[in-house]
Amino acid sequence: MYKPTNPQQTLFGIDTQLSASLCKRLQSSWAYFFKVEVLPILFRNEDQYALLYGKTGRPNFSVARLLGLCLLQELNNMSDQEALDEFSFDIRWRYALDINEDDDYLSRRSFVEFRRRLAAKDPEMKLVRNVFDSIRDSALKKLEVSTKDQRLDSTHIISNIRIRGRMSLFSDTLDVFLKSLNGDQLSIVPEDILKWHTTESEGWFGLGPADQKVKLDELARYVYALITIFEKDESVKSTEPYQLLTRLFSEQCEYEKEPNTDTDSKTNSRITVKKKSEGITLQSPYDPDVSYGHKGAGYSLHVAETCNNPDKPEIITDYEVHGAGRSDIAKALPVIERLNEAGMKPATLFADGGYPSVPSALKITEQQVEFMAPVNRARLADDVVGRDQFQYDSTGHATKCPMGHSPIDHRILSSNNKTNRSLHAIFDGNTCRTCSMLGQCPVRAPNHRERGCQARETVGDFRLEVTAELRLRDQMYADQQTLQWKERYKIRSGIEATFSELKRSYGIGKLRVRRMVKVLFAISCKLIACNVRRWAKAHLAFFRGIFQRFMFVVVASLRIVQAAAVEVYFTRNYPLRLS
Repeated sequence: MYKPTNPQQTLFGIDTQLSASLCKRLQSSWAYFFKVEVLPILFRNEDQYALLYGKTGRPNFSVARLLGLCLLQELNNMSDQEALDEFSFDIRWRYALDINEDDDYLSRRSFVEFRRRLAAKDPEMKLVRNVFDSIRDSALKKLEVSTKDQRLDSTHIISNIRIRGRMSLFSDTLDVFLKSLNGDQLSIVPEDILKWHTTESEGWFGLGPADQKVKLDELARYVYALITIFEKDESVKSTEPYQLLTRLFSEQCEYEKEPNTDTDSKTNSRITVKKKSEGITLQSPYDPDVSYGHKGAGYSLHVAETCNNPDKPEIITDYEVHGAGRSDIAKALPVIERLNEAGMKPATLFADGGYPSVPSALKITEQQVEFMAPVNRARLADDVVGRDQFQYDSTGHATKCPMGHSPIDHRILSSNNKTNRSLHAIFDGNTCRTCSMLGQCPVRAPNHRERGCQARETVGDFRLEVTAELRLRDQMYADQQTLQWKERYKIRSGIEATFSELKRSYGIGKLRVRRMVKVLFAISCKLIACNVRRWAKAHLAFFRGIFQRFMFVVVASLRIVQAAAVEVYFTRNYPLRLS
């Protein structure tokens, strides 16, 4: 049964049981900041978690304090038991969470059950996202941090899994499936598969490349045999281990036609492992949400934070988690949309070269956001002039080329043998062939010419694709060659320090959990903890600075008073005698 936390503090709290000096030290620590600034935010958000509990039964442990415990756990990168030990024995944790006699004890089962219910009821972790938004907004407001300039980047994250290649993937997936079967179901499994499962499932170390291929094909046949045996058993077919088995087979295996056969049926084919798998594929049966990207198997975390705030901490403003198999391309647009909904759309967004794509860059620019990210022009050489050197009218039609030549027409044509059609400017072929800038011009020579034929030897008119996306790309490419752009872009590298902090202090590079929903919860808490620590550090430094300035004024005033008193004393007792 859901029971809201009573925010009323007890009359005799933990601080009343300490000496004056210890109480002063406690109130100057992070615990006091957490209790005064963070805990009230958790109290205001806890009613949203009522859906985790029923209307009857034993009342729940304080949700706000459970959330606070999760934040403190990730703030110190601790395991569950370590966090519960600190909760029980560290007076600073109890003071920060404002623990009273009613909430004096928390079992590990209650702690784990809270996260289990949250994962079941809110797999997208929108409730935790609301906590992140609330703490972010409070930190930005009280620290007066500007969100005008922000930077965006991604990093690679590994969940609690082990990646050892295809052999391990097949072996683990088969092992997980066979362990999920009951006695009756195991009785119909072929004996050779059962023998392998009990004696050889981990016995593939030391095999050479040829022996590994033979063993891998054997495991592929085991997978196919088990799929065939249980494909009509609904009680098995609906389970996740069976679905992982079918996914593994579809992604990694294929039917290879037997030699000297004329038919293409599966009965005349043998099961083999594909030489190369494509797309987002299964990496581990223990975490099916993991995918493989250019940095390896795992997850990708996108983080946006403020920048260009001298003498102030930078606050993380947005994040997104997905499998590592998905590219960073076009990921900047949804980040800006979320920031716009939160009322903190940046005027300038700095990102690395993995984010911009031609369509997304145009959409970002249309939202009045300056997108500073390096772009490339694919096959165009560096000495080829861009479309930004051409002149255009208000409708987007080209009016003049860099040499002052006007197009003779505009047409909707296909480009580079693609089915998509776009706007092209048509230039007179005779003029282009005699132009001295033809070698550096991006115009395309006429089609239907012989192989090896040079542009000046062609017949027909030249054309240039002049869509808004390509014009923007060429403009961004030209801007990034300037020294001013490079100086402004230097600020983007600062987010690498944030990722270093997240991995060193919060363990975000290698998590203790697996599966997307648990990974998302852990990452959300770690990012909230990072913002809390930055906020607390600036808060404590601010008040420490005020105290130091106050003491400086007091000491200076005392010295002035002391000097004046000495002067009065000598004036009265030893007056100057004039001769």
